[in-house]
Amino acid sequence: MDDNYGDLEIDESRLKAADPDGLYLFMLKDYPYMMTPDNVAAFTGTTGQEIRKLLNRGEMQGCRIGVRWLVPKLGLLNYLYKDRPREEVTVHEEAALRQAL
Repeated sequence: MDDNYGDLEIDESRLKAADPDGLYLFMLKDYPYMMTPDNVAAFTGTTGQEIRKLLNRGEMQGCRIGVRWLVPKLGLLNYLYKDRPREEVTVHEEAALRQAL
């Protein structure tokens, strides 16, 4: 991703950290950094209307400029990983932790 917006460069390290498994970034390479709800809908297989509902409810990060919404790639990645635990604990580690308590 060689996106550059004026003097502002995209923070590649934050994007990579938001996609720890590397599942989405390579698929998002052809999309602009600031995506429209229709771009996000095409990527996720939903509708632009559903994406705008998520944005209006605050469930997905984005910014509104006039009547248009824009979603940064980082906001989309945060949404896609929102329900995933930060650190995955294996069953054996969890059992050992319970036994220690």
